[in-house]
Amino acid sequence: MTTLDDIEGLITRELTRRGACTLEALAQQLHTCTWNQVFMAVDILSRKGTLILRPLARFQYMVSLPRPGANALHHVVPITNTSVGIAAMDQVMNKEAHR
Repeated sequence: MTTLDDIEGLITRELTRRGACTLEALAQQLHTCTWNQVFMAVDILSRKGTLILRPLARFQYMVSLPRPGANALHHVVPITNTSVGIAAMDQVMNKEAHR
């Protein structure tokens, strides 16, 4: 049985090898893990700041490793279809970019 630590290692190695990708593409690439195992490990890694989880379109997320020396977001910021939601997300991303 694959442990959570093993899955976390697989995820970080895969992101190091291929770069940012969608959560769905990452889960498809990790053939030895179930989608639920990948989802759980990504959730834990994003809360630790080991990786960045960004919302894209509805129910889609981009997963990436933080740049060396950069602080990762520790939570997902929801995006709404309103201009206020987009402006709020822009503020968060700009603030993170200037750290």
